[in-house]
Amino acid sequence: MHIKQVSIKNYRNFGDTPFVMELRPFTLILGENNIGKTNLLNALGLIFSQELTIFRKRVLEIDDINYGSLQAFKRQVCDLMIQPDSVRFPEVRVEVVLTGMNDDQEAVVADWFIDRELTEAKIQYVFSPRASFDREHWIRRQREEFDGRALTEEEKLKLVDFPIGEYRYSIFGCDDPSNECNMYFLRMLKMEFLDALRDAQRELMASGDYRLLYRILAQRDTSQYDGIKNVLYDLDDVISSNPNLQSIKQEVSALLDKVSLQADDADNTIDFSFTSPETAEMLKKISMIYGSNPIAVARNGLGRNNLLYISLVLSHLSARDSAGGDTHFRLIAIEEPEAHLHPHLEDHLAENIESILRQNQDRMQLLLTSHSTHIAAKLSLENTAIIYNNREEGRLDVHYVLSGLSDARTVHYLSKYLDATKSRMFFARKILLVEGIAEQLLIPRFYELHCGSTVERRGCNVINVCGVAFRHFLKVIGSGFFVRCVVFTDSDTGTKGEQRARALKREFDQRDLILVEITDTATFETDLIEANKRGPGKQILLDALKVTRPRSGAKLAEELGVKDIDVDAFYEQVNGHKSEFAFNLLAQLEDVPDGSALAIPEYVRRGFEFLG
Repeated sequence: MHIKQVSIKNYRNFGDTPFVMELRPFTLILGENNIGKTNLLNALGLIFSQELTIFRKRVLEIDDINYGSLQAFKRQVCDLMIQPDSVRFPEVRVEVVLTGMNDDQEAVVADWFIDRELTEAKIQYVFSPRASFDREHWIRRQREEFDGRALTEEEKLKLVDFPIGEYRYSIFGCDDPSNECNMYFLRMLKMEFLDALRDAQRELMASGDYRLLYRILAQRDTSQYDGIKNVLYDLDDVISSNPNLQSIKQEVSALLDKVSLQADDADNTIDFSFTSPETAEMLKKISMIYGSNPIAVARNGLGRNNLLYISLVLSHLSARDSAGGDTHFRLIAIEEPEAHLHPHLEDHLAENIESILRQNQDRMQLLLTSHSTHIAAKLSLENTAIIYNNREEGRLDVHYVLSGLSDARTVHYLSKYLDATKSRMFFARKILLVEGIAEQLLIPRFYELHCGSTVERRGCNVINVCGVAFRHFLKVIGSGFFVRCVVFTDSDTGTKGEQRARALKREFDQRDLILVEITDTATFETDLIEANKRGPGKQILLDALKVTRPRSGAKLAEELGVKDIDVDAFYEQVNGHKSEFAFNLLAQLEDVPDGSALAIPEYVRRGFEFLG
């Protein structure tokens, strides 16, 4: 069984228009910071119980309700033209559709089926005003605060309260609020949430009742620890008979007799004990060591402890579920599994985490959220979803990377060649696709000179496709990942590929989404030289050339004098040294007080204007 679909309305950054997302038995969820990945997992936690993490209360606070919906509600209250019975109170709603049930799971969800074939079941969480709440009376009371006062719209909004205390939650099956979920059955569907701020070191030490390691040890058959208890009894006998400890006991007891009051029912006898032989107390003394040169987890690096923690949780849960018991489905959500991990360890984790799920896929569903380009590049693209802000439609949206792609060559290319650098596009608000290293180095600086802001500040990623394989990336954008994208490509005039760029533009140019910009001359470099063959930019180019080609570059500069740069002659000097020339030109732009003295090629300017 797994959650097939989740719908979220008015919860935190999810607005009044429901956010609907398909989920798969394993799903990797990508997206920029503050886009809603954590809120998605927390919303699922409103329905499913949790054992290994802090339980998130189902009774929400006002900050849990979408801010935009709250403000819209308050504006309705302030608008005296709207009748009290027409004011719509916001409600938080989370719906999940379950599918793929086995016989045992069908028995659990039997009252929640939504189709005649009994293949899908629905559970809903709703947080809304209680049925007996007099909404119209409450609104009239709020509006009385405005009587006789000259208030602006903003002042009225501040006066309007929100009746959070009148809200109640319910969890029910199907679409029938009266079909409340029996908590006995709901507890058989559990969620474990390893959030991004998990303290792996703390959880791996069994010194407290709520630590992960202690709970794992305590949940096993305690009779298996009898051998350890017997050894502890023998150890206590050895401690009691130790001459040095006997001497200390006598000395301390004598001192206690001198400084304490005497009583008939008490004495000052003391003794030593290694630990209580009770199983619970004994287990709290157990800790883990890790590695070929084993050391305690307290001295381990954060990355190694994070890996150990995730592995321990997954192995423990899969072992429990395979043994049966009262858990018929388990949803495991891991936030930022890459925390504190070296890129090589991120790759290793990504390569193995899906195999863990395959061994337990009948009873377990795994959701990962990540900011790691390494994990994004390594895990299955088929199961990789991107949550992004669809600015064209003004709402949050979601897109599976391979969704809508019917071209097998594109799927193969992305699956095989999408590395950690190129996967950065999945975390971007805007995308610039370029052909090579020269553009990758210089385009960000040109953007800063032209727009007065860095590409990083605008959430724009410059992706070097290392050639002209643009169409594979553009198909992802055109198939549903609707973030604005500009392609900068060479016209390759006079070569066999001179029709390629025009064909790319005809196929992929889309208003307000994709713009393919082509050099006016043959290449990026020739356009750059043409734009700066005279004026202030001329000297900047010549200074970069003299660093790149100390002898021939200096000779060319001397021969030019005050004449314009000969584009072909200059290009002949940099051809074969394009990346080095770009690097040296970038250095010149950092040193020149007014970097805008360099003219940016017109096709690049057009791309920047489109990108915004």
